[in-house]
Amino acid sequence: MKLAVISDDLTGASDCGAQLIKYGLKVAVSVENNEKKFIGEETVIFNTDSRSLSKEDAYKKVHHLSSLLVDGDFDVIYKKIDSTMRGNIGAEMNALYDALLPDFIIIAPGYPQNDRKVLEGMHYLNGRLLHETEVAKDPKTPVEESNISLLIEKQSNKNVGHINRDILLHGTNVICETLRKYKRQGIKYITVDSVEEQDFDLLVEALHLLEDKIIWCGSSGLISHIPKMFGLQVEAYHHVLLPQHKFPALFVVGSVSKIGRKQLSHLLKDPMIEGIEFNSVNLFLGEKNAEDEIRGVKNRAIAAVRKKKNVVLFSSDLVEETQKIGKSKGLAIVEISNLISQTIGEIAVHIIKECKVKRLFLTGGDTAQQVLEQLAIKYFHLIDEVEAGIPIGKLDDSDIIAVTKAGNFGSEYTMINALNRLNGKIPQQLIVEK
Repeated sequence: MKLAVISDDLTGASDCGAQLIKYGLKVAVSVENNEKKFIGEETVIFNTDSRSLSKEDAYKKVHHLSSLLVDGDFDVIYKKIDSTMRGNIGAEMNALYDALLPDFIIIAPGYPQNDRKVLEGMHYLNGRLLHETEVAKDPKTPVEESNISLLIEKQSNKNVGHINRDILLHGTNVICETLRKYKRQGIKYITVDSVEEQDFDLLVEALHLLEDKIIWCGSSGLISHIPKMFGLQVEAYHHVLLPQHKFPALFVVGSVSKIGRKQLSHLLKDPMIEGIEFNSVNLFLGEKNAEDEIRGVKNRAIAAVRKKKNVVLFSSDLVEETQKIGKSKGLAIVEISNLISQTIGEIAVHIIKECKVKRLFLTGGDTAQQVLEQLAIKYFHLIDEVEAGIPIGKLDDSDIIAVTKAGNFGSEYTMINALNRLNGKIPQQLIVEK
C-alpha cells in the first residue's frame, strides 16, 4: 500500500501517522515538506501548516501539494482534518478536488474512541454539540456550526451529501446505492456519521467495492481503518522500549485547552519538574517588557536543567487579556497567536541548544511546528505511541526523541506517561485513568 496524507497541522499529522505504525508501516512526517523529492516514500505525511491561514492561502498550499501527488502513484490520498472541524476545511476540499478530480471526497471527521462522534450529521465532542464546547472560542479558528454538512457547504460553496448511520448499518448495497444517487445528482462531497469505530469499517468495506476515484478525508479516527482495504491487519503490538535516559526533558506546552491544562496540573505536582510560565501579556506591553519576560524565562529554564530538573515551559492562559492588549496594538487575533507560538518556539530552541536537551514533549500544533522548524528538522520518524493518538518518534537522524500531542487529546495523565516513556520506563508502568 502506498499512502500519502495531507495534514493542516503538525500534531495532527503525527497523530495520523501513529495510527499507521500499528500496521507495520514505516511512517515519516515531513516537517519542511511540499517538495517533490519526498513523493517516492511509501507512507509519507505532509503538513501544509494551513489551519490558521486565510482560506485563499490554504487553498494554494493544498492545491500545490495535491498537484505533486498526481504523479506519485499512491493507492490512497488522505486529507487529515481536525476532529473538531477547525481550519479551512471547505477551501482545502476545493483544492483537493480541483487538483485531483475525484468522483467523491468522503468526509468523516469523527473519532469515536476519543469521544468525537457524528450522528445525523451533528458533531458531538464529549457528548456536547461542537458549537457549545471550547472549540467555539478557539483563538484562531473558532467553530460555530455543529452540522458538518452545513459547515462544509458554507466553506466550500458546494452541495454536500450525507450518509447517516442508518444507511451504514444497512450495509454495502445501501451505502453504494446512496453514493450512486449522489453521483447522478452531481454531488461530490459526502459527509458521514460515525458513532462507533465499526461505522468506519462498514464505510471502508463498502467503498472498496466501488470503482470510483475517492479521496478520503477525516481525522485520525478514519485513517486507522484504511489499511484494512489492502489486507493489512494491526500487528501484535509490542511497545518500543527506549533506552533509559537520566538527563532532563523539556516539555513545551503551547495549547490552552481544558484537557491540556488538566494534564499540565498533574505533571507540575512532580517535585522533579520545574514549571515555567511564559506570560504572553508581556509580549505586547512594549519592547522592554517583552525582552525581560523572554530573558527571565530562558534563564530560569537553563538554571533548572543544570539542577537536573525536567522543565515545563507553558504559555499563560490569559487568552482574552492577551488578545485585548494585542488588538489595541492593531494586531489581528491570528497575528497575536502566531507571535506567541513563534516566541515560545524561539525560547524552547534556545534551551534545547544551550542545554543539549535530547527528550522533548511538544503540544499545540503551531508550537510544535515552530520548534521543529527552528531546529531545522526535516522528518519526524514515528516509532510508537505513548497513548492512543499520541506518537513518540525520532527527529531526523539525530538522537533527539520527541512526543507530540494535539492540545485536547489524551488522558489526565498523558504528560506524566510521556515523561516516563521519554525516560525509558516500560509502558506497563504508565498511569491510567482512575
